[in-house]
Amino acid sequence: MECVDLKRIPLEGNVCCQQKCYLSEHVFKKINQSFCPRVYALLALSSKCKCICRLGLEKDLHSSFIKFNDSVVSYKECQQTKDGFPCEPLDRNIERVNIEEIGIVQIVNSVKSVSVSVVFTDVKAIKKWKNNSSNLSNIVKSILQLYVISDCSVVFLDNLDAQQRLGIHCIVVHRMSTFGSVESILGRVCSSTKVSTFKLLSQLRFELKQNVQNSLELGGLSKPYQALKEIIESQSLRSKGKGLQPPQQVLLIGPSGCGKTSLVQKIAGDCGAILVSILGPELYHPKPGDTEDALRRVFQEASDLADEGLTVLLLDEVDSICLKREEARSSYTARATSQLLSLLEKVGETPNLVVIATTNRVHDIDTAIRRPGRLEIEIYIGVPTEKQRKEILYILTRPMLSLDFEYTAELCEAVANMTPGYVGADLSLLCQDVAFLQLKKHENSKFSELEDWLEYFHRALSRIRPSSLRSGLGVVTTHPVNLSDIGGLDDVKKTLEMAVKWPLLHPEAFARLGLPQPHGVLMYGPPGCAKTRLACALATATNTTFLATSAAELYSPFVGDAEKSVVELFHRARLGAPAILFIDEIDALLGSRSGREKGVHERVLSTFLTEMDGVGLSLDGAMSVHSRSDCYKEGGITCPGILVIAATNRPDILDDALLRPGRFDKLIYVPPPDALGRLDILRISLAKTPLAPCVNLQEIAAFTEYFSGADIKNLCREAALHALAEDGMGVADVKHKDFLWAIDSVRPSLTKSQIQWYNNFNISSKR
Repeated sequence: MECVDLKRIPLEGNVCCQQKCYLSEHVFKKINQSFCPRVYALLALSSKCKCICRLGLEKDLHSSFIKFNDSVVSYKECQQTKDGFPCEPLDRNIERVNIEEIGIVQIVNSVKSVSVSVVFTDVKAIKKWKNNSSNLSNIVKSILQLYVISDCSVVFLDNLDAQQRLGIHCIVVHRMSTFGSVESILGRVCSSTKVSTFKLLSQLRFELKQNVQNSLELGGLSKPYQALKEIIESQSLRSKGKGLQPPQQVLLIGPSGCGKTSLVQKIAGDCGAILVSILGPELYHPKPGDTEDALRRVFQEASDLADEGLTVLLLDEVDSICLKREEARSSYTARATSQLLSLLEKVGETPNLVVIATTNRVHDIDTAIRRPGRLEIEIYIGVPTEKQRKEILYILTRPMLSLDFEYTAELCEAVANMTPGYVGADLSLLCQDVAFLQLKKHENSKFSELEDWLEYFHRALSRIRPSSLRSGLGVVTTHPVNLSDIGGLDDVKKTLEMAVKWPLLHPEAFARLGLPQPHGVLMYGPPGCAKTRLACALATATNTTFLATSAAELYSPFVGDAEKSVVELFHRARLGAPAILFIDEIDALLGSRSGREKGVHERVLSTFLTEMDGVGLSLDGAMSVHSRSDCYKEGGITCPGILVIAATNRPDILDDALLRPGRFDKLIYVPPPDALGRLDILRISLAKTPLAPCVNLQEIAAFTEYFSGADIKNLCREAALHALAEDGMGVADVKHKDFLWAIDSVRPSLTKSQIQWYNNFNISSKR
């Protein structure tokens, strides 16, 4: 028989069209050479599924087409669950049928007995028919008399209105025995057939059995995955009658985009549980009482599904429906919160039901929801560590990279190192952007070199920032600054490298020696000596998140707002850990408590000290605290994850409590530049300025004794402007006389007495 693909025309309609297959006369004769009427055939829907149809002739049908109804599907060759259900999806949406895959079945015997399961569209119908099993068996027999069936087949009732009114989605035929001396794989139910009901289940449960293989992959969530899995699997202990009451309610806390919802979806699939998912804002209705009614319906649906097996109820963004009642702006919110608390109280009465709520604003939730008997277990997901980001990137980059790409591990490690503070959603967006750039430039090829991919990731990183750090308090836009771009201060740079770079870049060495990472570094010295610029350079050198703020940004005329801003600033830093938090002019924000009136300064200082000590570190933020390496956790050494760098030119008015070890561990004096430092600053500042041969930078450095680094940059600018003013816009270079004029015109910002005060000041005495 020649190989011909027939294009399918769906055959839908009333009961007369059920299980019919119409062919053209030409094709019909090829398949049914005996031209036997009322012949049945098996049509291959896939390699493992076949459709049972009765062949018919339609003379007006073109020989390239086939019309059939796929209401009865045999899954005998599919993988099956222990209770005889298909564990693979039954794909009925095919467009073409190969003529060679249509097999004729000559004999159809009457069925003696058959074991079936009934699948209902609504779980509520199961309770109704469980108490009326005899009538259900008669109804099932009447339905099956319309069809020819086989062992391991499913009869779908899509087009039968009468049966759909009964709420039956399909009937699963497990086993059948037939009359007759000649065996047949097909059978017809008759009036004498004995029908036994094996199981009643919902459509959701039936579809879940067909999706045993969960293809969802998650990276960097192994610990919360294991914790959730243990809770869900422990529900079986209750049914064993050991008197155990396993926890049934979980609050999943983590920043937006960290994978909370995806984690629950994967857990439910892996544990074979039905997932009932509802988004918090979707439950709100404008009319009084409608929100509470919607909540009751959701919990009732989950409870009904739990009667037939394991069920997970996911309350996504639970903070939107369970705000603090004392802060509720309307009675609607308070009533919704009270209704949710009442429903959670009753969850323990329903076996096989696990309620998982997610939030990224745990402090806005009513505290009553977090007590035992409600959301009693709390699992925290923090911002991924470098190791976890590498796992996520390995999954995300797999479709982008060619199979023969040799540097997948190196690429993921490099990108993970460049993305502190990025959550899973940020990394997904980053990879999508890189894939788009690659497709735009090289439509028909993929990069084979590691450098090409890294270049595109660098370009994407310049546009995509971590979602938690895209705007708001402390977020600043800075240009990359290297320590080599700062002139002089060689001793200060070495000290800062030891205090900042080494702990952040080599945490394993510190862990090996039992050294905790420092909490803070205080730089003090005269104004204009590159304290702020040094902090920016350290952030660039360590490739960490950089947040910067000042007193003007934190202070507020409203009571409590400044303290709240300090807490938010540290929370943002923890979300982007490892991070450098730079506070400029800290003396204006956190002066000494002695000699001041009690007020906002004292409250802000107390809050700041608490945050630096980690006492105010909430549990939801604790999971975000990490270093570049997991070695600190393994070694039992606590790591703050953030380093506070502060700058001041008034160290004398700082509170003594700030300067003790454990807060600002390292106190570094940033002096004004000496002659060699000023020469270095001049060379860096004039790197792009054409100079005349007569310019003597060493002499200029000697003449600028009390000039700070900022003064020297201003001096170079004034000299260049003087050259334009003297010689016109066509001037080719800056001459030595222009610098001498600038030295006479520009006053240094530092004085001898000021420098002497800093040299004599002993900040260690304040400890």
